[in-house]
Order: sequence, then C-alpha cells, then structure tokens
Amino acid sequence: MKKLRRTVLLPVILFLTHNSQAQCANQLTTLSYDTTVNALGNSLYNFTFPQFNPTLGTLTEVKINSKVTLVYNFSLENGELNPVNNYRVKVFRDDEISSTSLLSPLTNSYQRQYGFYALAGSDGIPDSGPDFTQQGPLYVMNQQNINYTLSNTADFFGSGTVMFDYTTSTYSAAQGSINNNLFGSAQDAVNFIITYTYCPQIVLAADIRSFTANKLNDATIDIKWITQNEKNNQSYELQKSTDGKSFGSIAQFAAKASSTQTGSYSYSYTVQPTDNSKTLLFRIKQIEADGSARYSAVHAVRVTSKTNEQPKIYPNPAKTATNLIFSNTKRNNWQVSVYSVNGLLLKRYYFNNALTGKINTANDLEKGVYMVRSVNKTTQEEFVQQLIVQ
Repeated sequence: MKKLRRTVLLPVILFLTHNSQAQCANQLTTLSYDTTVNALGNSLYNFTFPQFNPTLGTLTEVKINSKVTLVYNFSLENGELNPVNNYRVKVFRDDEISSTSLLSPLTNSYQRQYGFYALAGSDGIPDSGPDFTQQGPLYVMNQQNINYTLSNTADFFGSGTVMFDYTTSTYSAAQGSINNNLFGSAQDAVNFIITYTYCPQIVLAADIRSFTANKLNDATIDIKWITQNEKNNQSYELQKSTDGKSFGSIAQFAAKASSTQTGSYSYSYTVQPTDNSKTLLFRIKQIEADGSARYSAVHAVRVTSKTNEQPKIYPNPAKTATNLIFSNTKRNNWQVSVYSVNGLLLKRYYFNNALTGKINTANDLEKGVYMVRSVNKTTQEEFVQQLIVQ
C-alpha cells in the first residue's frame, strides 16, 4: 500500500474548561486543539498547532489523544491442493507520532484476529469457489483511544508552532498455510487532539514594564527587566526551569525603591553543562512585604546552537548499503526518513546516541532516486539530501 502525505493546520480551539487540582493555587485550565483526517490506512500526516502562550500561566502537562477508526476488507484464497480448516487472518495497525518537541517517538501497536476459515482445496479458478472467502467491512478499531501524557513541557512554550509527524501503517497476514493469496484494503479516520493543561498566573503587567531574555552566545543569556510602582521591602527572584513545571531560584534582588518608583535590573546567566540541548524557561517572582508573591510571564530561550553541518552520505550513489556520518565528535539522537521523489514516506530509521548510521539499500530500497530527511532530535536541526540507489 502506498504512503499518502497530508499537511494539516489546527486553527480551531475546541474547548476551554477548568479542573481543580492541589498543585495549582488557582484552578487548572485546559486548552485543546482538534482535527480529523481520513485516508487508506498507510499515511503520513503533518499536524501543526500553536505553541502554548506563556502569558496565560504555567504549562503543567501536555496530553495527546488519538481516536482511531479502522475499517478493513480482505479476500483469502487457499493455494493448497488439500483443504485447510484453520485459516486465520491477523490485521495489524501501527501508529507513530514524532516531533522535535518530543524526547522520543510515541508509538502504539494494535492487532486483531479473524477466523477460523475452512477453505477447500484449490480449484484453480481465482477469486471464487469453496477455496475462496471475502470478508468485510470489518471494524478492526472503532474510536479506539490512544493516549499519551507528556510531563516535559518546555519545548511547547512560545509564540510559534509545534509540528508532529503522524505515521500510520496497516497490514495483514494469514496463518494456516503459507500457500495462499491474501489481499486487503483499509480505510481509516484519525481524530487528533492536543490538550494543554496549565495553572493561570497573575502576570505583573502593572509592575513589570519590560522583561527580556536573549541569548548573547552559546554560553551567556542576557536577562533584563524594568519595574514601576516599586515599594519598600519588595524583592525579586529570578527563576529558571528546564521542564516547564519546576522552577528554581538563580538570583535575588532587593527593590531599589528610588524616588521615581522605578527600577532597572539585569542579570547575565551562564549556561550550565546540565542546560545543554534544552529549552530554558525564565520568570520573575515578585515578593511583597507581607510575603505574598506574583509571577511574570515566562520567557523561553533555546540554548543549543545550530551547527549547520549536514550529515555526510556515502557511498552516493549506493548499491548494497550507504552510511550516514552525523558527526565525528558529538553523539546525538537522529531520526532519518527516506521519501520517494513524490514525497511518499518509504522508510524511517532511528539512531540513538550515534555518530553514524547505516541504511541497507539492497533490502530496503529499489533502484531509483530518493530524498533523505535527517532530524537531530536534540537540536531540532533538519537536513534534506538526495540519495541515488543503483
């Protein structure tokens, strides 16, 4: 079956609700985006949706939910001269979600068996007779829920978008005899939902007139803010998070309490070894004289710089195998996808903690021209190169 490629933009907010949980001083709020796509069981979709706006509050959880309906039809014909009384057909379904915002791909596998089928010995006439059976439409999956909960939310903060690659694979196999003819076809519907769960915060719009966090270089982040309406005994705590949930103090400042009731603050943050290849989140905690606190909006800074050096593919053209050299010194996690020139996804490979990777072109690809898309899962860098198989 061919892979179909679809690009889907999720522009519509589905619902906004409130839930009460102990870890949030206010009620937790959820914001969801929803879409449904239909195809033939073997497809690649690109889902794009907005990042979480940090001015809304602290993002505590990201949930991904897929509701899959899969309808399958198949025909089975006995190729043996003797009858076979115990034919079974297994239908397999694999769903995979990958993104540069995920630490690793999300996968789900499902299978369902049909049969037993008693088929007479082959009569030599295709697609008819007592040696042949046709089944369907069969609801292999009917609004089957696939749920994932992500606790590391840092890469979902911002004013841009997050893109997911959603790959579906549907196939079948017959048991009872290896000498048979099995043909199947699928139709499916995927309802894809992204839900942000967050704790609303009081943003310091009245007191924080300007708050910025900018990367000066790979080692330094420049953080500045300007206040107004300052009072005696106020203080400010600069906080950092690497996961979007837990914030820790990195510096404290006493209010300057000038005659103009304004203050200008700056801090030069040195990137730590533990910050490598992460999105850092910064916010300001304003502490009043009575001990009460309010929080600023969150600013996200990606600390990993792009190397701009694409993987090397050799030999190219290739015959039996080709190699990818990602780096000579730094190991990373890589996702490598091979597409036809028409944009159909043919193969996908994962190389973890790798300097190099290998594609067995003799077994995996026929002669022709392909596009190889390599994604560094750590830095989000993406490279597209041409591969020729002879």
